[in-house]
Amino acid sequence: MAEFRPEYMITDMKKNVVLAWGLPNTPLEEYIPGENRAMEHVLYIDGDLGPGTFYSECLWFFPQDMVSPEAAKKSAEMIKNLKPGVKIGPQPHSHPFDELFAFFGSNFDDPSDACGEMEFWLEDQPVTFNKSCIINIPAGMKHCPLNMKLKEKPIFHFSMGYTPSYEHTVLSNKSGRYAGEKDLRKYFAFGDKAGLETPAFRKKIPDGLIHRVAHLDSDVVPGSGFHAETSWIWPDGWVGHEVRSGISGQDISFVDRHTHSFLEAIAFFGTDFDDIHKLHGEVELWVQGKQYKMDKSFMAIIPEGVEHGPLTIRNVKKPIFHFNAGHSGLYR
Repeated sequence: MAEFRPEYMITDMKKNVVLAWGLPNTPLEEYIPGENRAMEHVLYIDGDLGPGTFYSECLWFFPQDMVSPEAAKKSAEMIKNLKPGVKIGPQPHSHPFDELFAFFGSNFDDPSDACGEMEFWLEDQPVTFNKSCIINIPAGMKHCPLNMKLKEKPIFHFSMGYTPSYEHTVLSNKSGRYAGEKDLRKYFAFGDKAGLETPAFRKKIPDGLIHRVAHLDSDVVPGSGFHAETSWIWPDGWVGHEVRSGISGQDISFVDRHTHSFLEAIAFFGTDFDDIHKLHGEVELWVQGKQYKMDKSFMAIIPEGVEHGPLTIRNVKKPIFHFNAGHSGLYR
């Protein structure tokens, strides 16, 4: 049976990450609080963590007026000195694995607002959207480029594939195996799932403490091998346009003890844009009878069959973005 390791509770960015779509052989520079670049990773995860772990990137995109002058100057110099033919952004490609791709705006008055205009290419066709969403990209589907026009607020992005390393095949001059599909928006999940039923071990959260944003599973996107659900957790005074009691003065339990027949990721990310690793809240998660108290943005990787829960959240001072995702079409 799989075992949970302490290193599966991930709070720190992996060192010396070289992005597939970054400068060749150039590791990401370390994040410096208060000196935001246009794209800042919170976590980068892959199979180096241990058996059964997977690829995932979690990051913030910042609008230009939130990028520090030092970072903007350095970026301009880097672009100016690019060698001919070198492209930084993701080019048309496919993967041998299914991938989740997600965008969530930080407009707390309207969490459905992606805070940007997106043009995302699937199978040589552009799909435009401006709503927070999760996208299921099947193995072999050609995707990218991604063109983004950010508004005044940051956008949270995560991608994930249940594979130990990021692999891709550039498809600039040929079509992928899904060429010819017309209804490409069927791979997108906007909004919560209608008629959602949850297992008995899930707790009912009082109205107003969280805001569910988007839910993807095999009912929403037929054929999906993933499920994923996303929500905002509010402190006092952050419930839409109304000022009322949020989660700050309460301990809120999300789940009791339980297990799954699939690998699961459980993640919480803070919204302190001067330091994206600060959670400004506390998550207490029990795994295999051991208590973990987290006050930094983190992802927990829970192997198949490993008992986890209860999960309790307390002392929330700023909105927290939460998602959980599993290698299964449905959550149960």
